[in-house]
Amino acid sequence: MERDILILTVYFICMGYVVYQMALSIEAELEDQVVLVPDAPNLESTVRAQLVRQGFSEQAVKVLGAGPPPLKTAMTLELMVPEPKSYSPPEGSANPAAGGPIMVQVLPQGPHPLQPVKGLTVQVVNQSHAIQVTVDWDRSSITRMGTEIRRVIRHTPGMRLDLSLPQVTSVVNPNQFLSTAITSEDCFGRNAETQVLEVAAPLVDIAKVAGLKGPNYALDLVVQLMPFGGRGARPIMLLLPFRFVIQPLPAKAAIPLVNWILKR
Repeated sequence: MERDILILTVYFICMGYVVYQMALSIEAELEDQVVLVPDAPNLESTVRAQLVRQGFSEQAVKVLGAGPPPLKTAMTLELMVPEPKSYSPPEGSANPAAGGPIMVQVLPQGPHPLQPVKGLTVQVVNQSHAIQVTVDWDRSSITRMGTEIRRVIRHTPGMRLDLSLPQVTSVVNPNQFLSTAITSEDCFGRNAETQVLEVAAPLVDIAKVAGLKGPNYALDLVVQLMPFGGRGARPIMLLLPFRFVIQPLPAKAAIPLVNWILKR
């Protein structure tokens, strides 16, 4: 009996040691992470002030904690501006007087590996009935460390154009969805063999800027909302300031029990 207890004790000790070493091995392979945190209060207050100055209600803007599909579950700016009075809704519409919102999201957000951010993704959903959204890339800008201001370049496959040339604006009509990659002008290089412009450098080197005070990088996106039809229809010009802070993410053990043991 005592011999059996001894064997079982040795067995469980060995199994516990093996599990412990496996957890340490997994822990060593886990990437250190940071969190990309957007400045939602500044975004909402700044856009609200712009809309009020143009004669719209304070309720026309709202920041959502997570966007609905096809957007990601990340912070999203929602705009709800009045539809043109001359709009004729389709027959059988459940709510003919009100249009849907216009939503803008900039990615990545949330947990991110301790690796450079190669570029940003701008997503626009237009659920309105009669408002056209235009994104002006040449009037938008990217800022790093609060002082390095760069021109925004929309990345398209097979780029052979001179970056100094004006860019075509992106138009998002009602019930359309835009998702496009962008980066700054100084991140591009030309392939020596194909002469195709390629992203040769990351947009943000997280390892260098993580933990520094203030917004680590920002995208100031210029958009225009243009109602269709109706006399006196005027465009709504907005500058959407998406500011991001890089925060370290506390390391966690691969197995909660090991996390408790490692702290001892």
